[in-house]
Amino acid sequence: MMARRRHLLLGAALLVGLGAGAAWPPPPLPKLAANGDEWSLPSAADAARHSPQDMAAVTSGLRWRGDASGAASSSWRLAGIVNDGGPAILVMTPDAPGKAQRFAVGATLPDGSVLESARGDRATTRRDACNTTYQLFQAQAVDRSGECEEAEVPDQGTNE
Repeated sequence: MMARRRHLLLGAALLVGLGAGAAWPPPPLPKLAANGDEWSLPSAADAARHSPQDMAAVTSGLRWRGDASGAASSSWRLAGIVNDGGPAILVMTPDAPGKAQRFAVGATLPDGSVLESARGDRATTRRDACNTTYQLFQAQAVDRSGECEEAEVPDQGTNE
């Protein structure tokens, strides 16, 4: 009888403890600093610890090192694809770098090729028997098919 009474008292104490723990308020959240959401430039010491060798070490393991600089070797660069009033592309040329020109499907581009299609983030052109695919944010053509000259397409799948 005494053991059973101890078990009941122990159980009751456990329930009271759990109830008190559940009713106890959680600690308050820490206050934000007055300027905690502002961004500032890193210090010179922080910037100096990142060297060009670090970037080279990181990119050396990449399979493809694309160039998004926009420095295309052709006479135009794909700047956008629009579908307002039919599919068309926006093209930037070196002679008017601040003004995009619009070309609809079937139009002749500055290099003499004809725009075949514009879908998603890709545009396909045709010049003689050569089909060339351009992609947004890529400085050069990403694919060529047909009878094309060996020119602008970089080796995208190699580490050389």
